[in-house]
Amino acid sequence: MLNPRQRLRPRLPLLGDAPAFRQDLLAALARGRFEQGDVARYRLGPVEVYGVSSPEVAERVLTDSDTFGKLGPDNPLRLALGDGLLTRSDHESWLRNRRMVAPIYHRRRVEAMYTTMQECVEEMLARWDAELAPGAVIDLHTQLMHVTLDIVSRCMFSTPMISADSALRPESVEYAVTYTFLRLQNPAAPPTWVPTPANRRFGTIIGGLDDLMATMITERRQELAAGLPGKEDLLDMLMQATDADTGDRMSDTELRDEIITTLAAGHETTAITLTWAFYLLSINPGWRRRVIEEVDTVLGGRPPTVADLPRLPLIGQVFDEALRMFPSSPTVPRQTRKPVRLGPYDIEVGSRILIDVHGLHRNRRHWPDPDVFDPLRFSPEGRAGRSRWAHLPFGGGPHLCVGKQFALQEAQLLLASILGRYDVRHHPGYPVDDRATITLRPRHGLHVVLHPRIAPARLTPALPKVA
Repeated sequence: MLNPRQRLRPRLPLLGDAPAFRQDLLAALARGRFEQGDVARYRLGPVEVYGVSSPEVAERVLTDSDTFGKLGPDNPLRLALGDGLLTRSDHESWLRNRRMVAPIYHRRRVEAMYTTMQECVEEMLARWDAELAPGAVIDLHTQLMHVTLDIVSRCMFSTPMISADSALRPESVEYAVTYTFLRLQNPAAPPTWVPTPANRRFGTIIGGLDDLMATMITERRQELAAGLPGKEDLLDMLMQATDADTGDRMSDTELRDEIITTLAAGHETTAITLTWAFYLLSINPGWRRRVIEEVDTVLGGRPPTVADLPRLPLIGQVFDEALRMFPSSPTVPRQTRKPVRLGPYDIEVGSRILIDVHGLHRNRRHWPDPDVFDPLRFSPEGRAGRSRWAHLPFGGGPHLCVGKQFALQEAQLLLASILGRYDVRHHPGYPVDDRATITLRPRHGLHVVLHPRIAPARLTPALPKVA
């Protein structure tokens, strides 16, 4: 199981809960829930933050766009992601872009990307087959971060993008996201123009990504202007997306921001949840046997097709339960646009609200035995009578994650493919702990022992090892 949490730092007269938030965000939020209930007030230096962990209040915050909005222009995430759907605070311009982007992720279009997804997965498995002896130990989290970024970047650009010297690497994206989170927690952080080591590294990463995105956008525009056939990938669809009212299309800056948002949000969250799913199956052998039995019965040793996914309900339920126990985004920030009362508190305009997704997902009023892994909570019978606002891994309301269907399809494909080919078990010699920032990562990765279960049925030849 996870390592026990350290004793939480006490509140301090000037800093309040800030030291505890930096030490262990989840424990700090849990302390507030225990002391104050489903709406809790925290003080981070001079800033007050209100945590919400009930479905009823979360629904109100996520659906009342007149009262609750995204963080404003000072949101540090904008340093990395720009003004994409995840960070755009102006509701009208957000709605315009949301209407342009949403059709791209319609179920039929996502299903059309399945072949690209499967090629990436099979190439990873082919490398494992060629390079790993039975009983090899690997950091599965690192492997999943690579393959999910490979998937989303190939779906975006129709070509492999990850290499040791590329600006687009999982560790670079991870650093940029962590950097912005630490600035979100620390209002006294040095301005970005101060040449600290962290600022310099962040600037190098973002500069490299900006140059890469500019090159890809310019080259695609030139190809289209020359009359070359379209690639029908995500970049083509973003470039062709049109505002129904004005006929306008996205500028290069808007394209850059949506691409970076898709690449960052579209790979790490899925990889993280898959990592936790494999960990949970490893420490719950009864459930692991049931899932493998389903995979073997449906697939019989072959790779899954997109038509197979609905026939693997337990795979989907395992992923949903992993999202409940270890939500990849453990908090969702909002900012008040009007004075409002939540629970016992009268909250002023401009105050910060944190939907405590991790706490909501373990709210005992809605989740009996919340610390127990039970995928059948997400069977049709298990869902009956439970508020849909009790499970918010993709947010909710008008801001529901636009890429939800993409993530679910990718996750089911990876779970079924890996479990069909390999026995995956956590190596007890490596610690497992969580680290909550913008995402809920395994602090030390997840080291697993791999044993082939069946002779591989490759769709692609083995490729050179990816660094």
